[in-house]
Amino acid sequence: MHIFIGGAYNGKHEYVINWLKEQDLFDVEWYIGQLPQNPTSETIVVSGLERVIKPLLEQDERKLATQITEQLQSFDKKHRVIIIATEMGRGIVPIDQQDRQLRDTCGRLYQQLFAVSEHVTRIWYGLAEKIK
Repeated sequence: MHIFIGGAYNGKHEYVINWLKEQDLFDVEWYIGQLPQNPTSETIVVSGLERVIKPLLEQDERKLATQITEQLQSFDKKHRVIIIATEMGRGIVPIDQQDRQLRDTCGRLYQQLFAVSEHVTRIWYGLAEKIK
């Protein structure tokens, strides 16, 4: 699993598109705002995890993070999994309780995903920094 993380509008998608080309990875399925169900491509890219989490905020955040992590890990056994994650925790704390909960749940999910991922790359305005 390879995670690319950065702030909103920091060039993550464009970077990943170019990175996939450089790696000669063309058999790719994109899942934006949803989790894969039955992927058939060699590589799957998952983006917009905050949109997956938002309607499920009534669930326990640790259990939800674990469930999503395990699902993505199961795909990683048969496919190359690329995750594009939006950093939400380095900015201003949201006033709205639901937005704070979304930020916290994404943070828990990212912690679990980073722990099991082979590679983590931060994208900062189109520039890549290897973290793991």
